[in-house]
Amino acid sequence: MIRDELTGWLAGLERQGHELERAFYLEAWNGDSSFTIDRIGRGSIHVPAICVSLIGNIQPARLRWHLSDALGGGRNDDGLFQRFQLLVWPDPPRGWKLIDRAPNTHALAMAEKVYTSLANLSTDEPLRLRFDPEAQQLFNEWLADIEKKVRDDHTLSPPLVGHLAKFRSSLPTLAGLFELADRAAGTAPLSGEITISLAHTRQAAAFCDYLQSHAQRVYSCVIAPEMRAARELARHIQANDLADEFATRTVYLKGWAGLDTPERVRGAIALLEPCRMDSPSRVSLVRNWWPAF
Repeated sequence: MIRDELTGWLAGLERQGHELERAFYLEAWNGDSSFTIDRIGRGSIHVPAICVSLIGNIQPARLRWHLSDALGGGRNDDGLFQRFQLLVWPDPPRGWKLIDRAPNTHALAMAEKVYTSLANLSTDEPLRLRFDPEAQQLFNEWLADIEKKVRDDHTLSPPLVGHLAKFRSSLPTLAGLFELADRAAGTAPLSGEITISLAHTRQAAAFCDYLQSHAQRVYSCVIAPEMRAARELARHIQANDLADEFATRTVYLKGWAGLDTPERVRGAIALLEPCRMDSPSRVSLVRNWWPAF
């Protein structure tokens, strides 16, 4: 399922009378759960194993609105958003350069070969995948770190804990997919029992670490307006958009997001003042404070 804008999809699930549709997507995450649909006048449909892959985009402002209900323990706090395991919020790359080159036809052909080979696998004789001994040891160590984080790190919000807890299955899934993709691209067999190598498990672990950093950024976007304003002000200080000493009026006249009123600017400065230098009468801020914020 491909939705260029996930906002409309999420809004549809929250409308009254669509509770069954929301339950369907919750069940469709595992890939091995059954689901029964009873329609008046149309009979009953039973699906023994449902699996849905959903790809889409959403704007940060809309994302905050949908997450605020889940983070606040509202009716949408049902784990739906935590099922978006490949969740990323990247920054646009700095700088821009026009690159005019021919498409990589070899890569396109290889990708088509991989997709076709995996799509044509028999459902009657499913593959069986397992870690090799070294890969299993790496997974055990990685799993111990995840379990410690979700059980003992009390600084994490419950929704983020729920998101990270689902990584227990993400690493084996990704490692298996990496193994299958390389086999499909080469000449290794795609049948019977397949052993997942240490190299592919390392790739999956590195990808999961990358996804964890993005998940933390996504869930931290739902913060108080004062904190958002402080982060925005700190970002402009880091970018040297302000002098070492500046007035409140200088900031709000720029019309920056969350800093467009004197009250919001004063609130942001109040949060950042512990990082200032020199005398209390000067609003000089340490420029390298952001990583610890």
